[in-house]
Amino acid sequence: MKKILLITAFLAFAFSPTFAQKVAKIGHINSEELLSLMPERKRASERIDTISKEIEKQLRDLMTEYQGKIEKLERDAPNLSELLKKDRSEEVKNLETRIRAFQQEAQGTIEAKQQELMEPIITKAKKAIEEAAKENGYTFILDTSGGTILFFEESDNVLGLVKKKLKL
Repeated sequence: MKKILLITAFLAFAFSPTFAQKVAKIGHINSEELLSLMPERKRASERIDTISKEIEKQLRDLMTEYQGKIEKLERDAPNLSELLKKDRSEEVKNLETRIRAFQQEAQGTIEAKQQELMEPIITKAKKAIEEAAKENGYTFILDTSGGTILFFEESDNVLGLVKKKLKL
């Protein structure tokens, strides 16, 4: 009898961590779909579009100036001295350099503004996902928008829970 109790106690002790382990509850969400539903993202996209259009207009103005200088140089070239041709060619090259620098700076400006505007939106979405996961007992939430998940089985789509959290 003592041996049976000892064996039972040993087995209960040996396997108790297995029984105590929490079963993983896995859910998934398409974060791009969630972000597209958030009104803040639409406003951020509109702001980025406005900035992009302003930059495009400035670039068009520079390109018009560039084209004008090239046409004037080509038109006047036969009547210009070598010194004036060289001077006007330098003007065109300097304008080309300014245009390239402007394009690079503009790209950096747009990217920085996009990050500045999107960061609080992404943080808000992430917080809502975390809260919905905790409230509903999820251990893992996988993001299916990145295309990195090749297979998942029997997980819950938590988009509805997160939309409810964000009141969308």
